[in-house]
Amino acid sequence: MRALRKALQDRPIQWKPLLAWAGLFAILYVAGLFIPQGFDWVHFFGQGKVSPIWTPWSPLVVTLRNWPLLVALTLFAVIYRTYRYNRSPWPIALAVLSLPTVWMIILGNLDGLVLLGLLLMPWGVPLASMKPQLAFFALLANKKWFIAAAAWGILTVLIWGFWPQNLLGTAAPGWKEEWVQDISLFPWGALIALPLLWFSRGDEDLLMAAGSFVTPHLFPYHFILLMPALGRMKPGWMLASWLLSWSPLLANWLGDIGWHAGNVFAAVVWMGIYFSRPKEKI
Repeated sequence: MRALRKALQDRPIQWKPLLAWAGLFAILYVAGLFIPQGFDWVHFFGQGKVSPIWTPWSPLVVTLRNWPLLVALTLFAVIYRTYRYNRSPWPIALAVLSLPTVWMIILGNLDGLVLLGLLLMPWGVPLASMKPQLAFFALLANKKWFIAAAAWGILTVLIWGFWPQNLLGTAAPGWKEEWVQDISLFPWGALIALPLLWFSRGDEDLLMAAGSFVTPHLFPYHFILLMPALGRMKPGWMLASWLLSWSPLLANWLGDIGWHAGNVFAAVVWMGIYFSRPKEKI
């Protein structure tokens, strides 16, 4: 108790920012009352239905949510993480108005909770690992996070059995024919991912952007985890990355190959972060 009191004395609670963020969350929740429920929420998550290719604790998470809360948590996570990188309203607005974020709200999926989990690490491991397509690579940035994720993984196997085999459903014959928006480049994407991962060490966003080339399952809306990184970029890279976030819509004119514009987006995001970082002092 003494240690806690001393910590509170040394770092008093900043009530004004706390109240401001609480007010923003309340506004986002109210907005969720008026935003039409997304397709996946109406037909699956809102009814407690979760695909077997999902991690087995996902149904437990779904039971604790409602639609306005999901909207609020998703948008709050995007806004707050972007704000931590850059307090300018421009990257925050672009992150919110990017295709992955807009798509997530229209679709009513749960990737915003994964982003929230990354904000709450290491305690956010259950949320961050709920959909590990990109978040897994972020966990490699921090030794404590990786240990926490490994411990959580062992615990979940003890509870639910060897559940990772369920993820193999994305490799089943006919998957690509049914889900043409799956832009995974696995396994050949490793030729791109491995060198990028090497240069990305210790950086969550770089690791996720690099890992996107080798993850076995990837939809363009999974890139919502990368949208806050717009706040880390120089203006030119930021604008180019935002514009390219909408590039998967080229599928409407180019056919299925157009979805893979999302891979180009990931490459530009990686470069935008990498070449915008301040140079290390020698």
